[in-house]
Amino acid sequence: MLQWPDTQNWEDLETAENRIQAKDLSSEFEISQILARLLVSRNLTSKKLVLNFLEPHSKICHDPFLMRDMDLAVKRLINALCLGEKVVVYGDYDVDGTAGTVMLYRFLQRLGMRVSYFIPKRLKDGYGLTEQTLIELQKRDPRLIITVDNGARAVEEAAFLKRMGIDLLITDHHTPGEQLPDAMAMINPMRPDCLYPFKGLSGTGVAYKLLEALDYQLSLDGFWERTGKVRADLHEELDLVAFATISDSMPMTDENRFLVQKGLEHLNPCRRPGFQALLRVCGVRGRVTPTEISFKLAPKINAAGRVDDPNLGVKLLLSQSLTEARPYADKMFSLNQQRQKIEARVFSDAFAQARQQINQKALILVDQQWHPGVMGNIASRISRHFGKTTLALTFNAGTSTGPFQESIAVGSARSVGDLDLCSLLQECRQMLNRFGGHPAAVGLSLSEKNLDRFCQRFQQLLSHQSQQASPQEKSSAVGLVIDAWLNQDEFKPQLGKELLRLSPFGRGNPEPVLGVRNVMPHTAEVFGKKHLKFQFGPKHNSTEVIAWNGEKWFEWMGNKADLAISPTVYGRNIREQKIQYQAVGIKPTK
Repeated sequence: MLQWPDTQNWEDLETAENRIQAKDLSSEFEISQILARLLVSRNLTSKKLVLNFLEPHSKICHDPFLMRDMDLAVKRLINALCLGEKVVVYGDYDVDGTAGTVMLYRFLQRLGMRVSYFIPKRLKDGYGLTEQTLIELQKRDPRLIITVDNGARAVEEAAFLKRMGIDLLITDHHTPGEQLPDAMAMINPMRPDCLYPFKGLSGTGVAYKLLEALDYQLSLDGFWERTGKVRADLHEELDLVAFATISDSMPMTDENRFLVQKGLEHLNPCRRPGFQALLRVCGVRGRVTPTEISFKLAPKINAAGRVDDPNLGVKLLLSQSLTEARPYADKMFSLNQQRQKIEARVFSDAFAQARQQINQKALILVDQQWHPGVMGNIASRISRHFGKTTLALTFNAGTSTGPFQESIAVGSARSVGDLDLCSLLQECRQMLNRFGGHPAAVGLSLSEKNLDRFCQRFQQLLSHQSQQASPQEKSSAVGLVIDAWLNQDEFKPQLGKELLRLSPFGRGNPEPVLGVRNVMPHTAEVFGKKHLKFQFGPKHNSTEVIAWNGEKWFEWMGNKADLAISPTVYGRNIREQKIQYQAVGIKPTK
């Protein structure tokens, strides 16, 4: 959901050359000029790119065996199945790790594999593989551990497992370090020696590609006919892939468009009891959209991992009935309310610290009393507000180490611009206990004795990043990018159908911003105390617009104005989806 900008500086994305390209595109594919213009603004001009974008299908998905070590992973899983070995699926405590764990566990269980799952607790166990949790898992006597959404930097842990005689199969999508873990197989499109053509899969997406490869090989080997087992339709698991992809803000491009689109079809109508229960407690009555997933559903599952037991999310999604799932959904709804209260208190303190550091290149926010489970959210919110790279750190007693139980600082960082946090933290690795994640979002931990030195070094490194520009720095020159300017009479029902062909929206494929000049907003009303609803165009054929948190624009109503509006998708089901226009900018007509 786009927010109202703080500036009135607008930039036109379209050029005369773009319009010429759009005209040719419109003719070739028999699409409207408007849709063609928006495709060109996304650099989609070749026949292949346009067709794959407008009509995503399974053919745009890449061969899973293009991933490095995929053949080794499949061979090892089949061997574990044949020998009856015990296998543990080791997930992460966020939505991506939870969904991937459920998917992998269910599939392997259906094969008849002796499989269990494990999700570490954030406060007790920390992130990913740790020697402590691996010693605990040794009691289950596993011969193979499969990670989901973690393991990319587990070098020491992989070596530890090798000494224990337990094989490790890593599935992850986070940026690895300079040294790769010595695992039986490491499936990760982000590893430098992996030639897989798409790097934007979620952790669940990577696990799904593993199941695709395994399913293919089992079919080739005649497994289903030989055993009499019913071959599962992997597409039924795409609701989990879509849920994770959207929740983890992965790019809505390439094969993710197909995976998410098909996944949303399985969510509309929803068939999984766990999702049904979650939708009920969240009050979602209509079509499940990416917006609902991001702002209503995902936070409930994440709340379990942030402040309580992440296994609640797994149990919810594994539930076989609505009756079984409802208590888990109720519990997570309550935990999210608790998380919101905690986060509100922390945000107030963090905001005050940030204001005092406004002249610094980075905002480094530290407090001993903050809850570790909300550091990621705090870093994101502060970073967005101030337009600066932000670190949020607290101290987690559960991760203290050594004979003197020294305090360990844990937290998250979020970047702005093109800053690669993984590369930057690599320069500080000697001061850190652990770190990892994505270029724009990382988690880290370090000893308290190294904190001051690390903060100084981090600021120095950031100052050297001359290419970084904050959103506020950019907005001073730009503010809001207009994809295309339309006339009022072009806002017809057919336009909504055309815009739907661009969905699903997300990172890499944002909602287009449409400009309309010289309109007279009318029939305005404030609702929900701070939101604004109004119309433009002739009253017999007007277009309705919602301005979330736009009460302050009420004064513009009834005066000539230029509007910047963006479409969002809604509807009761996949066949009834419609477009709702949201205002993202308004300024007086010159």
